[in-house]
Amino acid sequence: MTEDVHEPLDHYQTNLKEAHRTHTADFFEDLVRTSGVDEAANARTVQDIRDLEQRGKASGASTRWWKLLRILVFVAVAATLFMAYRQHLAWLAGAAGLLVAVFAKLNPIIKAGNSRTQALAAALAEMEALAWGQMAALNRLFDWDIFAKLVGKTFPQIELDPYFSHARLTNLRQSYGWNDAFNSSRSVMFAHTGVVSGNPFILAQTLNHWIGSKTYSGSLTIHWTESGRDSNGRRTTVSRSQTLRASVTKPFPSYETESILIYGNHAAPDLTFSRQPSSLSGLDDGVINKWRKNQAIKKLETKARKLSSGSGFTPMANREFDALFAASDRDHEVQFRMLFTPLAQQEMVKILKDKTVGFGDNFVFSKMQKINAVEPRHLVGMDISASPGTFRFYDLAAARAHFNDYHNALFKAFYFSFAPILAIPLYQQHRPAEDIYAGVAQASCFWEHEALANYMGAGRFSHPDSVTRNVLKTVSHGGEEGAQKVQVTAHGFRGVDRVDHIPVRGGDGFTHQVPVHWIEYIPVDRTSEILVCDAAPTAAAGTDAAPPWRDHFTRHGLTPESAVARRSIFAALMQ
Repeated sequence: MTEDVHEPLDHYQTNLKEAHRTHTADFFEDLVRTSGVDEAANARTVQDIRDLEQRGKASGASTRWWKLLRILVFVAVAATLFMAYRQHLAWLAGAAGLLVAVFAKLNPIIKAGNSRTQALAAALAEMEALAWGQMAALNRLFDWDIFAKLVGKTFPQIELDPYFSHARLTNLRQSYGWNDAFNSSRSVMFAHTGVVSGNPFILAQTLNHWIGSKTYSGSLTIHWTESGRDSNGRRTTVSRSQTLRASVTKPFPSYETESILIYGNHAAPDLTFSRQPSSLSGLDDGVINKWRKNQAIKKLETKARKLSSGSGFTPMANREFDALFAASDRDHEVQFRMLFTPLAQQEMVKILKDKTVGFGDNFVFSKMQKINAVEPRHLVGMDISASPGTFRFYDLAAARAHFNDYHNALFKAFYFSFAPILAIPLYQQHRPAEDIYAGVAQASCFWEHEALANYMGAGRFSHPDSVTRNVLKTVSHGGEEGAQKVQVTAHGFRGVDRVDHIPVRGGDGFTHQVPVHWIEYIPVDRTSEILVCDAAPTAAAGTDAAPPWRDHFTRHGLTPESAVARRSIFAALMQ
């Protein structure tokens, strides 16, 4: 049984950070040894590639310079010829002869330069193909479960699933009260699932959609004349103009990628609370900042004295924790204190105030009875998939650097998404007793199907008239064992040009209709069908000579070449 972690910030700094660097580096070197790649030969090839790249750039730059010179000479001589022609100068023929002579000199130079650049490009392509061939054996060894293996070595408290199964989703629904309404306006881009200290979690990136608004502007320039008399009494007319401006605000489809950790635990099952990142967390201990924290604490104490509010809120002994964590909407004080023991408060404050080890106070934390949700901002925009294609290079040195940098950064981001959970000792002490997989199918669930469809590319499913991003939603229609027919519906919007005319009074004393062009977004959707086959990891890695998914593809008239492989799942678009 793995040991509990009660000081997550210190544990990462003193143990996990360096351990993961070592495990990651060793893992890559093991892959290199297994592949048999000749590192010295690859280094020589890559150096030849860099030399060819530099020579190609120099040759291209030289040729471009000669082409520019030819243009400049042509312009200069053409201008001279024009002047000579206009003035009937005797040296007209001489200027024309000069132009012919210059072109006769420059054209061969430019032609030779083009040939040299093309030859260098061909040599570069040949050398890159050689480098890719040298790295082919290593590139084939990268697979989807490397991240899970590395996490397991460094931090065995977290066990990752090969993919998001119905078993995991059913357990979260039935045992922890997870509500899938969360997904109604979202499409899953990627999700890691598994258990931490025996309790289930989902770490997901989703594409969220809502209808926002956009302001469009328009303008109209008007002209008029004004008559009057000058100081001498003479009649004058003055022309005037003015640009009238107007705007309209219309509905506009908005999209945002979000990251969330969903964690189930039976501890404190009646408690709900929420907290947002606090501006107080990043403050140092200067006089002014201490005063600001004290003011926040006084507000909490004032709230506690207002018994008529019925909140039941009672400040903790650790006032700094209350000020920074600020979960003042908690509705079960006894269970809140069961979770946030003095040790938990201390460690949470460390996480919130940290500026150097992790990411500090950058997360939303909500508890809804048995479901906890942490929204870490540091995952927004980060690739958490550890896709094998990310690590395939023709340059072994570049592959090594990227593999190490990527996995160390991902582990740090992954671990600190869990840090607020790990800071609560009761969560690690409370392990479920039930067999979460008993009687539940291991087939992949709709979360995994949405992520798979997004991996295949929204463009494969979008409506031809859609001009916006598409939110992909899936529904499984079951099928034979090991395969599911899944409907993928792409929800987007087509755009229709509209014009509103807004009345605006001008300086001429009249009201004018200012045109404002805008776009009306009208929903469109398109439904396609994919065949999804769950495969054992060994089959996904290509060790099974006749994996079952190939039989499913054949029975449905699909070729294995049409398959998209992701994690331990194969899929293809059905016609």
